[in-house]
Amino acid sequence: MPRRTPITDHQIAAVEEALRDRQPRVDPMAKEALRNLRGRRNVILYGPPGTGKTRAALQAMTLWKTEEGADSVFLTTFHPSYSYEDFVEGWRPDTSNQSGFQLVPGVLLEAIEAANSDDSRNVLIVVDEINRGDVARIFGEFITFVEHDKRNVEFITAQNRDQLRTVPKNLFLLGTMNTADKSINLLDTALRRRFTFLQCAPDPGVFESSPELLAEVEGVQLSALLVAINRRLAAQNIEPDRQIGHAMLGISMDSSDPEQELRDRLCYDILPLVSDYLYDDPERIRQVMPGFLDDDDSPMSPDQAIDIEAVLAEPEPIPEEGFEADP
Repeated sequence: MPRRTPITDHQIAAVEEALRDRQPRVDPMAKEALRNLRGRRNVILYGPPGTGKTRAALQAMTLWKTEEGADSVFLTTFHPSYSYEDFVEGWRPDTSNQSGFQLVPGVLLEAIEAANSDDSRNVLIVVDEINRGDVARIFGEFITFVEHDKRNVEFITAQNRDQLRTVPKNLFLLGTMNTADKSINLLDTALRRRFTFLQCAPDPGVFESSPELLAEVEGVQLSALLVAINRRLAAQNIEPDRQIGHAMLGISMDSSDPEQELRDRLCYDILPLVSDYLYDDPERIRQVMPGFLDDDDSPMSPDQAIDIEAVLAEPEPIPEEGFEADP
């Protein structure tokens, strides 16, 4: 029988110790997400690209399965065409009756059924990219009743008015959101009130603290490079929601060619993202990634003479725009 108590910090530490020699360390944000889930039941990890949101959510999911069982987690991803019918319930063609339809439960109702079937076990729904869908439309009536202090309150759904529903107290929700797609300020207010938001920010210290990652490549300190790129973005008035995350420069200790991998990351991952942030303005791109565009404003390839050291230098000050006085 599963334990009746939620997973504890001691149990998390025990799993981390057991796995230490076989895989990378348990992400501190995964442990923080689990701690907040125990208290609030609904948590969202948010931050710019490459800050480890999905990695932390998946590690939290693994720890959850260790405690509650392999079938205690339901994983889905929101996207622009994802709907209430996918997440809650919807009418689908009846495979046993070609001219009929049947009401089919979605991920949320399947998870609720699993939670109701054994109230001694906790069930987790993980929603990756939660802000890429129309959250208010996808959750429907459930946006009210997933709130931690409204659990076990009876209500009916729009699709089935003959059956009373409740959201049990042993159901937990963990989401991730990329703030480069949509700022937290643009989220539905009802969603913001019902979730605890944990920020995943770029962490330059991860290169020195993670034994599985390189801290330096050919004399380039990766922490300093990350700070320099984000400082240059800030100088171009790019808000913190669209910084560069540490995962984009995370190079494994086992890499066969770290220098080539770093060049690939800069040219194929970071430069296109910077270009997108700066609306493909070549002059602004050069301010952030000097030496990464050729004379025709085309991106340089990793095998060309890109100048990583130039990125580490202090950015040139932006000239102040003014008006000449009338003669």
